Order: sequence, then C-alpha cells, then structure tokens
Amino acid sequence: MNATDFFKTLSDATRLRCLFLLSHCKSLCVCDFMEILQAPQSRISRHFKYLRDAGLVVDERKDQWVHYRLNPDLAAEWRDMLLQNMNHVAEQQPFVDDLARLKVYQESGCC
Repeated sequence: MNATDFFKTLSDATRLRCLFLLSHCKSLCVCDFMEILQAPQSRISRHFKYLRDAGLVVDERKDQWVHYRLNPDLAAEWRDMLLQNMNHVAEQQPFVDDLARLKVYQESGCC
C-alpha cells in the first residue's frame, strides 16, 4: 500500500467512521454498522469493499452475517498511523456519537 491509496481510502466519512468503530472493537457485523451509523446495508457493504480492497479490514462470514475487523496483517506503520488518527478524532463529531451508540448497542445485544 502506498500513502496515496491509504489516505484516499480514509477520505470518505463513512469509511472513516467504520474504521473508528473497528478501532474500538474486536469485530463488528454489517448489521452493527447499519444500526450505529444509521445507514442502509448497501451503503455499508459498498464502503467495506473499498476497505477490504485497500487491505485495511478483513471479513469473516458467520452464518448469514459478515463480520469485519481491522486487518491483523496490516503493516505496522500503516496500523500505527491508522490508530493514531482514530485517537485524534475520538473527541470530534460524529465519532463521539458513534461511540456512544456502539456502547448502548453492545449492551442491548447484537446479532
């Protein structure tokens, strides 16, 4: 991965919000993102295609659900840069609200 591809992938608000949520969880299902981001499945799936193609996330099918997590094989420099950026946005909107919805959603039980 080169810097241009990395930052192009991060340049979309929905993809950035998805990565932010994944930086706070081991993995999340598409339905989790739909609920937390209040977005349709088609939109979430389209953005995860970009994230997968860039190598930032990996997916795993569990029955009818697709779960995503940060790619454990992502090169350390990209992973560190990604996590540092996630720390910088943690106090900004809409990330504050997303994290609050994530916590409430996890307490109520996910798929």
